[in-house]
Amino acid sequence: MFDLPIEIVQHIVSYLSLQDICHLGATCRHGHSLTQDEYFWEFQVRKQFGLYFTADLSKVTEALTKSTHHPLEGVAYDPNVQGNREISVIYSPEFRRIMIERKGKAKQDPFRAMKDILPRLLAFYVSSPEEYFSARLALFGPGIESTNTKLLVHKIVDARSSTFDAVEFIKGLPGGIGSGVKINYNHMYNFDLMCLYSNSESIRETVYHNRNGARLDPNLNRMLVKDSTGKLAIQPSIVKLLPTLHALVFAIDTAVDSREKVAEEVEGMRKELGVMLESQSKFNLCIPLLVLACRNESVGANCFISLEEIIVGLELLEMKSPWGVFEVCCENMRGVEKGLDWVLHHLAKKRRELSYHSMQGQSS
Repeated sequence: MFDLPIEIVQHIVSYLSLQDICHLGATCRHGHSLTQDEYFWEFQVRKQFGLYFTADLSKVTEALTKSTHHPLEGVAYDPNVQGNREISVIYSPEFRRIMIERKGKAKQDPFRAMKDILPRLLAFYVSSPEEYFSARLALFGPGIESTNTKLLVHKIVDARSSTFDAVEFIKGLPGGIGSGVKINYNHMYNFDLMCLYSNSESIRETVYHNRNGARLDPNLNRMLVKDSTGKLAIQPSIVKLLPTLHALVFAIDTAVDSREKVAEEVEGMRKELGVMLESQSKFNLCIPLLVLACRNESVGANCFISLEEIIVGLELLEMKSPWGVFEVCCENMRGVEKGLDWVLHHLAKKRRELSYHSMQGQSS
């Protein structure tokens, strides 16, 4: 088989499970070489999950314009990812099974069959359960206020499912700012989700329908104020929350009336996101940004903003902190899990590294 062109070999192997691929890597030097090839894992991630991950910003543009039979549903820049093999692992059913077992403190040892290659690979990426740690995510943006896509919040917060289980209400600051819910996600992670709205529900529809004007007006968007120079800024009560956050989640509605309005719509989103990022940057914290590019297929739309237009328009290629943009279908929530799987794994990994380095030099 390895005498065939590499493209054909990759295509054949892509039909194997993760465990079978690991076994293939132990059969011969050709198999081992294939399973160590970053381009092979990149192909795997794009074919199986419709995603592109990279630690090199300069490669994002090429990936967006690359012609392929496997359309992109998400793009992420994360310098902490150790290649696309790690991505294949964290999105695999085997990884989820072991995480659930560990979270539930199962008595059996998930790595009992250490003679197998896959458990050793999984062990490299699986962290011990952090029973008392809950990542804090702030959800904001026009996507949670649009009449087309606002059900995104309800399907997360009001859900009582194996995916999103809202287990506890979180009290915010006076006035309700920063209030939210603690969510048990897929029996793997706990996280606190705080929803930051621009105004009361009755006013939000008016604010949303004029995204590029009213959403940037502090008189209508209570998240914003003007500083002494007249520049837009986040209101002080929300600024107090920023140092406590572990990730920002920016939701947008990608439906537009025509292609001619794409640039105008994205520019309004960029300005709104930019105000938040500028306020957050003052604390010198490098936290990930998750962009949920929402659409409602049941609502007739002339066209949708593409991933490339979002990434370029929001100027994400100029960001140094990790970011990811994932297409989300609000009816079935497809895409939300992919985004959360990435950002929550990223945070768990960073926490492991912090714990490891904080223990260095300490006596046992």
